[in-house]
Amino acid sequence: MGKIRTTRATVGIITIIILVGMGISGIFPTIRFAQADEIGPNMVQGKVVSIYTNVFRKGTIVVKSDKTGKTYTFYVGTRTVYIPHRYPTVEETVKVSYINDRGFLKATQVEIIQRA
Repeated sequence: MGKIRTTRATVGIITIIILVGMGISGIFPTIRFAQADEIGPNMVQGKVVSIYTNVFRKGTIVVKSDKTGKTYTFYVGTRTVYIPHRYPTVEETVKVSYINDRGFLKATQVEIIQRA
């Protein structure tokens, strides 16, 4: 009876390892291709579609990418650095560096691109 349990447990563990391996190999190429479409890993350049900030300097910036045309919503807060030191306006071109925090894109730096 002990040998049957051991065999079933071994088959179960091997199955889980194979499924996890298939899932990881399926996820990482997608992430690489998504980052290759933009100007760099965790960087997007595009036009500001809308901006909302409250009194506490927290809010969101929606940016439409110049390269892919996708719309990104970035959360901004007190730790977001703006270059130059001001909020962007709608229709300005910005370059946003961000982190993915549990599915939320949090902007770490927003650089306003000056057009000549």
